[in-house]
Amino acid sequence: MRGLIIFAVAAVFAASSAQALDVKSPGVDWTEAYRTDELVIFTKDVGKDRKIIATAEVEASPNVVFKVVSDFEHYRDFMPYVEESRVLTRKGDNEAVTYARIAPPFVSKRDYPLKVRMTRGSPSNGGVFKVEWTAHPEAEPEVEGVVRVKLNEGSWLAAPLNGGKRTRLTYTLLTNPGGLIPDFVVNLSNTVAIPELFDAVKKRSVEKSSVQK
Repeated sequence: MRGLIIFAVAAVFAASSAQALDVKSPGVDWTEAYRTDELVIFTKDVGKDRKIIATAEVEASPNVVFKVVSDFEHYRDFMPYVEESRVLTRKGDNEAVTYARIAPPFVSKRDYPLKVRMTRGSPSNGGVFKVEWTAHPEAEPEVEGVVRVKLNEGSWLAAPLNGGKRTRLTYTLLTNPGGLIPDFVVNLSNTVAIPELFDAVKKRSVEKSSVQK
């Protein structure tokens, strides 16, 4: 009997601790494309372009998460679908031009040079770390057989939770992936690709956090 009581208490505690994310829609024109207790994704179509906002929580500090999402040289080691990722140029610690090539399922390979700006958390900005980017297609010659993505604007925002021990991570993107993409592949980006992206960042952040302890 005692074992049953302990099991019941543990089950109640687990259920209460696994609270769903409190994330509201960005506006009336947005569609809730995906929701679990761990990740919420909203989308909005603007002509042929698509806007995405996705939010999750990470069991690592914003500083650690920031280092993961700005580790462009090693994206191939942990980011899904990435075949190549490198830094073309750097300007101090806050600006860079990067290049990445991805091989998503069902469609041709894509690549995108980006102009990236990085902002570290400080008391003046509430401890929020940011990685923001815009497309910079002329920074690298196009590759035959690879579709160049010419609209790619987005950000990672890592905001502190629990006194900075955890992170609320928000991903934004405005893009047109180029080429002909079937609707089912577009939908896969919401239900598969973005969850895989967040899983990769979360796993890497927890690993890095453990090494630092």
